[in-house]
Amino acid sequence: MSEKGWNIMTRKGFYTKIGSDLIGVYSSSEGPKLFINREVYELMSSCWDVEMVAGRHQHIINFYWCGEVKLSLRCEADSNVFMSLYDYLGCRTMAVRNA
Repeated sequence: MSEKGWNIMTRKGFYTKIGSDLIGVYSSSEGPKLFINREVYELMSSCWDVEMVAGRHQHIINFYWCGEVKLSLRCEADSNVFMSLYDYLGCRTMAVRNA
């Protein structure tokens, strides 16, 4: 799936629209959360995992919740979605480890 639409990033998170899906991550008082349309996943939980593969022309992102695929998308290599998500999850993971 190629990225068609827009992407907004703030200090508290970011969101983007890919096709008909709205996907994003944000900080909350309960910890970081990821949303896919109306479904919200708490990233402080150990139930999630993510695979991110950077290719020469396309990137692949797979998000798992309790072992079940909740998001699987392919985006163009010049898409901001891949690096935005990678940076956000990397910062949050390091912050949790350092706490």
